Amino acid sequence: MNNDDDLAYRIKMKFGTSPMEPTSYQLAKIKQDIQALVAIGITPSQNDWRTIIRRYCPSTGTHCYAGADTTDLITLMQLATKK
Repeated sequence: MNNDDDLAYRIKMKFGTSPMEPTSYQLAKIKQDIQALVAIGITPSQNDWRTIIRRYCPSTGTHCYAGADTTDLITLMQLATKK
């Protein structure tokens, strides 16, 4: 699993997007917005993540996946900002 696949999977699990989201385009836009916050010295909060993901993925919050959610914001940030 590459970084983008891992990030997309973790976004699905944490923010309840549909199985078809985020697409590669949506993921690129999410990463771009997260990286823009980081570039100006802001560590994105969970609310920042949710707002950004909802902006690009209309299905945010509509799905629930079984199992424990072990996705943390640090892991999401590392995947989103990894070059």
